[in-house]
Amino acid sequence: MTEEETVTRLKEAAKAKRDAEEAAAKQFEAAVVDALRSGLKPAKVADATGYSYETIRRIARANDIGRLREPTVTSRKKAQPGGDSPA
Repeated sequence: MTEEETVTRLKEAAKAKRDAEEAAAKQFEAAVVDALRSGLKPAKVADATGYSYETIRRIARANDIGRLREPTVTSRKKAQPGGDSPA
């Protein structure tokens, strides 16, 4: 096998690997979105997948899924004008 053929083979293998990883990532994201939309709590999704809560939150935000949990009393107060904001 010539050097050119070897390099071509390496490039093809690298592209195939990237394509497979992208397809797997899209499949994972779709499964997470389905789980969240069906009502599964984000912590449960994180536990089931082994990914962090933050990863699950990012996926939810990227797919326009609303709040993952109800706002706390403190966060509601901070959201109101004149609330307990540090400003």
